Amino acid sequence: MVFWIGILVGGAFAWLAIKLRFYQTWVLAFNIIISIYLAIYLRPAITNIPAVGDTPYSNVMTMAAVALASFLILHCVPYLFLTGQFNVPFPKIFDTLGSSLLGFLVGFLVWSFLTLLIYTMPVSQNKLVQNIGFAGFRKTGISYISSFCNSINAIVSYNNGDSAEQTINELLKGAEEQVQTKTPEKPALVAPVKPTETRTSIPEQNEPGPPPKEDI
Repeated sequence: MVFWIGILVGGAFAWLAIKLRFYQTWVLAFNIIISIYLAIYLRPAITNIPAVGDTPYSNVMTMAAVALASFLILHCVPYLFLTGQFNVPFPKIFDTLGSSLLGFLVGFLVWSFLTLLIYTMPVSQNKLVQNIGFAGFRKTGISYISSFCNSINAIVSYNNGDSAEQTINELLKGAEEQVQTKTPEKPALVAPVKPTETRTSIPEQNEPGPPPKEDI
């Protein structure tokens, strides 16, 4: 189910890309890819701050904030100086087929990133979330995001010894451990005590005894 939702999101982005045409779609795709890349690789440095990384939601809040801030900056600057000022014409096949294909790939990337945020939240441990397909989509989403991140690493010559897939898996492993340690356990329900029959008896010292013997 989660996979097919990603297909629908990709289709929606493909439709939007045809409206925007290839030039603006390429700029939008570039901004989204860089924003997701920064969200993944800047997360460890930000969550190491004690005030930030002390809750089970620190990972999702950090990644969402970095991705959103990066996208707004990257999208506003080209709009002021490039896409908002002039348009670069491309052949019609680029504006239709090329834009739709690029939009679909970026839409599926956005959905994969949203599922990654869900995996870092305590709600990911819920059986209902796992049963609707998030558990099965996990490997597919991680591999898809990693392919874009590895491509950027190859361009910028960044190599820390780990692939993007290993970095994301370590992120999810740490998030699961943090959820288990920071999320308070629910108190066990105490079974009500059944009322028992009580018997009232007259204490022995209150019962009348034999009359005292008189000394002769």
